[in-house]
Amino acid sequence: MPGLWLSMLCVVVLESEPADVLKTVPAGDAPIHHAKPSTGQRSHPRRVVTLGVVREVGAEPAESTAASANQPHLIEPDLLMPMNNLLGDFRNVVTDPIGLLFEPSAGWTYQHSTKTRPGYPHARSALWYAWAGNWTLWKDEDGLGQIVYYAGGNTGLGDSTYPYLGEALGNPDYLNNILVANRIGLYMLYWQQAMFDHRLKVRVGKMEDQVFFDVNTIAYNPVTGFLAENFNEQIVMPFPNYAFGVNAQWQLTDDILLRGGTLNSANTGNNAGFQGLSWSHLFTTAEVDFTMRPTINGAERVGHVRITPWFNSQPDPFGPGIVEGLGICLNMDQQVSETVSIFGRLGWGENQATRSNFAVSTGLAITAPFGLTHHHTGVAIEYAKITAMGRSEVGLPSTPGEQYLLEWYWRFELSQSFDIGPVVQVVQDTVAGIDTAVIWGFRSSWSF
Repeated sequence: MPGLWLSMLCVVVLESEPADVLKTVPAGDAPIHHAKPSTGQRSHPRRVVTLGVVREVGAEPAESTAASANQPHLIEPDLLMPMNNLLGDFRNVVTDPIGLLFEPSAGWTYQHSTKTRPGYPHARSALWYAWAGNWTLWKDEDGLGQIVYYAGGNTGLGDSTYPYLGEALGNPDYLNNILVANRIGLYMLYWQQAMFDHRLKVRVGKMEDQVFFDVNTIAYNPVTGFLAENFNEQIVMPFPNYAFGVNAQWQLTDDILLRGGTLNSANTGNNAGFQGLSWSHLFTTAEVDFTMRPTINGAERVGHVRITPWFNSQPDPFGPGIVEGLGICLNMDQQVSETVSIFGRLGWGENQATRSNFAVSTGLAITAPFGLTHHHTGVAIEYAKITAMGRSEVGLPSTPGEQYLLEWYWRFELSQSFDIGPVVQVVQDTVAGIDTAVIWGFRSSWSF
């Protein structure tokens, strides 16, 4: 019964609201994540935050520099300004007076792989759209009460969205972590309450844990940063589908954050989140998040170290009964200059309880490379040992193996609302039949 005891413990271990990550800062949580059908227990790509919706992470990334923000964009005035003004008027008249935050966004992605598994398509093209926000029912110096929501969808442009390209290359994570499962759906809806000078937050409802755990300042957002899910979160952590759960957070000091939560691990698809819920079907995790401010080249730079133990108990993907096991992950990010930040993740988990029993990833992100204002770039690499569970999630025989992934992206802010840029990925997984595959991609995003 270790899962039950850890679940009970984590209900009283609580997290805080770190600083914002992206360009627009709404009041409270408004994360965007995604879901998809699959052959295994997992059923969604995850962890996407659009330009207009901010996920709590812990510090401004290197790309959010004031110098860049003060420079004019290539397209001035913004071509979407009429729509932005119309939406602004709507907010002023309708949503702001009742405390309702409404943040829509949309975009297009394209990827083509030089190799795939036999019978799988080589290319995927899709339009995606989303809206997220919260309804603040009260807010004062002591705390607040909110309903937080996220809805979204996507549709294939020229072909079907499914199967996802990650599955076509045997990756139990997703090479495009922006796409969602349905043409439209409500993915998260939960109650959030802040207390004790906003240092304590408690949430209950339909959610996903990776909105709150294993966050990273530069390796989190597939709309503006690394596109692959492998770099948006730790592949070792078997985060469940959108499901009913509870989590809490407590800002112990200015530099120490405690988080804890538990989530239904048996829910499949995008539904109310209660499917299969029981004491033996829980994913439970806790986290300690340290903020550090080392002096680098004569200036104070912000960084974070996060230690995240977890316990997973879920239906056995290979037959009746349940499987359970534990693991632990280390996650860090660090500013090293005004324009450069680095990150790293290291994780271990028991074979039977996760899709990867060991993984390590690292990379860096640069804003204004070569002095180019409103340009951003990054490169990252990952090594992961894939388990039998990981193979089953993409319909492969249960033969463990090793996976290597490299990603490079370039993003150009054409205007305040519109970004474009290429994304190149390289995958090697000989057990999945992929010696070396190069994925040429392109993405764009609009925020309103």
